[in-house]
Amino acid sequence: MRRALRWLFGVLLLGLLALAGADYLVWRWAGGMIGESYAGWRAARQAEGWVVESGAAHLTGWPFAARLVVPDFALKGGAAAMPGGVSLNLPELDLAVTLTAPSDLLITPVGTARATLGLLPPLAITAESAALHTSLAASDAASPLAGEMLRVTVRPDQTAKDAASGLSLVIARIDFLLSAPVEPPGLMLHVQAGGIDLPSAITWPFSTHIGRAGFDAGLAPLPAARGADFAATKAAWQAARGTLRLAAALTDWGGTTMSGEAKITLDDKLAPEGVGFLHLIDPDAAVASLVRQGMIADASAQALGAVLHLLAHPAPGDAKTGDAKTGDAKPEVDLPLSLAEGVVSAGGIPLFRLSQAGLSAP
Repeated sequence: MRRALRWLFGVLLLGLLALAGADYLVWRWAGGMIGESYAGWRAARQAEGWVVESGAAHLTGWPFAARLVVPDFALKGGAAAMPGGVSLNLPELDLAVTLTAPSDLLITPVGTARATLGLLPPLAITAESAALHTSLAASDAASPLAGEMLRVTVRPDQTAKDAASGLSLVIARIDFLLSAPVEPPGLMLHVQAGGIDLPSAITWPFSTHIGRAGFDAGLAPLPAARGADFAATKAAWQAARGTLRLAAALTDWGGTTMSGEAKITLDDKLAPEGVGFLHLIDPDAAVASLVRQGMIADASAQALGAVLHLLAHPAPGDAKTGDAKTGDAKPEVDLPLSLAEGVVSAGGIPLFRLSQAGLSAP
């Protein structure tokens, strides 16, 4: 009996050792896949003129996952696509796959990210949790990048603590999907966000809180931005009949709900021009919010309200019965928008001027 038990124990031990060995081999193979993918991505970015720096990466996570830890990650470049370029610095970037799904890559930024976007001041970005997902499977098209982030805070970097709270943007949740179609080469971005608290030190037209926001952007063709010549990039994109399409919807922003779409191209002077529309539900609530936020005076509010009521139309009828909505249905307004020579207009009325310095009177 004892001999049989020793034999059974020996068989189980050999089986466990074989399983552990096979798991280790899969772990090393998956880690090699991650390392090769990261090295290929880094080489491709450097070939495009980007600077990619980091400390020595190391593989960990055995026996349940292969995890490549990239310390002191830094990415800088893009001056040909945006004046001033962009930069991103992370204390640590983790790239991981589970051994049961080695083609599904999980990207986790760790610590406070520090970023610069064009001519904006440097930003510090933190998140309670952040996870980005993509695929390592070979494909002719670039794999989409999906992400979920919770309790995201964006604030000016190196700002005093007492001032930072009034300048911070806080978002309870962000979900996004970034994809790059091959034909024509382009870029597609879909974003959904909820629980948005805008910087309180800035006066906003409809309060500092937005319940939900959706945003879609499509850029085609994707400009071949190399080096630091932004003017050359714009000229090449205009010659290729480049188009930027935007669509956004904001819900519960100071009691208002609005959405809009726009199509933007470049004119003969390589300045942005475009057309679109703004769809506003309940114009009375919008005007009241503008007064409450101190954006317009009462006399101006009466004039604006009168104009919006002339443009308003009833809420659409029920989709099933065709009957008009009754009760608490709010009127709706559609305003045509345009961008020409740096001036944004609504219904032919100039609203503000866009420039590298920000927004100003038209």
